[in-house]
Amino acid sequence: MAGSHGSNHGIPGYRPPRHKSATAFGGSPIPTIAGLTDAEVNADINVTPMVDVMLVLLIIFMVVTPVLTQYEATPPTAVNVMPEPDEDVVTLGIDTEGAFYVEDEHVPANRLQATLRQIYERRPGDHLLFLRADRGVGYNVVLDAIDAARGAGVRTIGAIIEPIESGSDAREE
Repeated sequence: MAGSHGSNHGIPGYRPPRHKSATAFGGSPIPTIAGLTDAEVNADINVTPMVDVMLVLLIIFMVVTPVLTQYEATPPTAVNVMPEPDEDVVTLGIDTEGAFYVEDEHVPANRLQATLRQIYERRPGDHLLFLRADRGVGYNVVLDAIDAARGAGVRTIGAIIEPIESGSDAREE
């Protein structure tokens, strides 16, 4: 009876392939698009749309560029401009031995915070300190100076650097 209908070819669960090219090596079906079974695939890139876009961009730039050269751009004025430091700035210097200098006057390390606090009590709005340290100063000395300045109420610390002169050999010590 299994062979009388002709649809199962006498094998239970057997389904014949839909098309000749619909099976792969292991017999699993390969999805195909209708109408493309025997047609060759064209793998070339269609560059016509790209050339069209490039020509349109070229024309736009050719038209816009002469117009842009006639205009002058004026930058907007800055809103929050920090004033340049004047002669009334507080400078903390540290030399190679670790000695502190506030406004070119030697200050012992144990009096640094008190000295800075006295200076900044007279300056209610100014909490800016410029720090200058020699090259050989240890990082821990600089951190001690920053801690003393923070304890004295300094909120902004700027580092003063001096550029190395091009002709000098400042790296050798």
